[in-house]
Amino acid sequence: MRLALTFNRKRDDREADAELDTLETVHTLASTIASLGHTVMPIEVSGSIEALVRTLRRTAPDLVFNIAEGTHGRFREAFYPALFEQLGLAHTGSDACVLAVCLDKALAKRIVSSAGVAVPRDHVLRAPIADLELTFPVIVKPNYEGSSKGITQASVVTERAQLRSTIERLLATYPSGLLVEELIDGDDVSVAFVAGLGVLPPVRYLYEPTGPHRILDFELKHGVHRVRLEVPATLDAATTASVTDAATRAFDVLGVTGFGRADFRITPGGEVRFLEMNPLPSLASRDAELFVSAAERGVNPGDMLAAIIASGKARRARSRAPTRARRARAA
Repeated sequence: MRLALTFNRKRDDREADAELDTLETVHTLASTIASLGHTVMPIEVSGSIEALVRTLRRTAPDLVFNIAEGTHGRFREAFYPALFEQLGLAHTGSDACVLAVCLDKALAKRIVSSAGVAVPRDHVLRAPIADLELTFPVIVKPNYEGSSKGITQASVVTERAQLRSTIERLLATYPSGLLVEELIDGDDVSVAFVAGLGVLPPVRYLYEPTGPHRILDFELKHGVHRVRLEVPATLDAATTASVTDAATRAFDVLGVTGFGRADFRITPGGEVRFLEMNPLPSLASRDAELFVSAAERGVNPGDMLAAIIASGKARRARSRAPTRARRARAA
């Protein structure tokens, strides 16, 4: 097939660009996809929407392999898939609705909770309100961001006197809204999903925290500190079954398709708490969670990307079926 590889280019190390992709990532993905026999056309989507539409119409791809995160607003991850859908272009991954819902951490948690999965208690704030019913410690973080953006050691609040200043500080940078969430003590674990491969083995994040609180903060994820991925996660059989079941429920109830990653905290007693869903997880390196989880199943990077493409191709076939049916009836 002719594939458009759509992306937002990462130009520097600013926090705002943390989720975007370098040209090195794009070239590596393009090379691997091309090795599967496809023609790959990398398209940088940032900038003029009119120019992007013209490029897509001119290149007329059979499928869009989308890794574009968007750059502005609460709908940013959903924007480009929504545009592709309006242009009649099939794309990999989840649809625009799923991407919009999952970027709202609080909304995603409520939906996942409805499927019987335990979640931390929380409040969503768009103003500096400190008189909340809370059990400390809590963590204050942007409700509409990923990649630990806005999360530092100072995001953990251990007493009410610290709460208002923390909220005011973060709202100044992230005015769309904050999540004030019960801080769950335990290990960070994620579970990935790839269509055709299913739910993959859990991954545990091993790291030395950057301060007194054991959290995956921005400095830890993007600085000189090292996070090691343990796959499969060293969990007892019961906990492995619990987190796998919770992830399966989360993927299903949120409608994640193609690929995705669910993030959890697991307490020392083995209790599983869902934190957030990433329906557009990183493919930035062969050390990314999806690649290492697939490798544990004996699936190499090319075959994993082929599975994602196959899922997008199946969506393309389904989207065209009604058109063929209407044409047949008209004939």
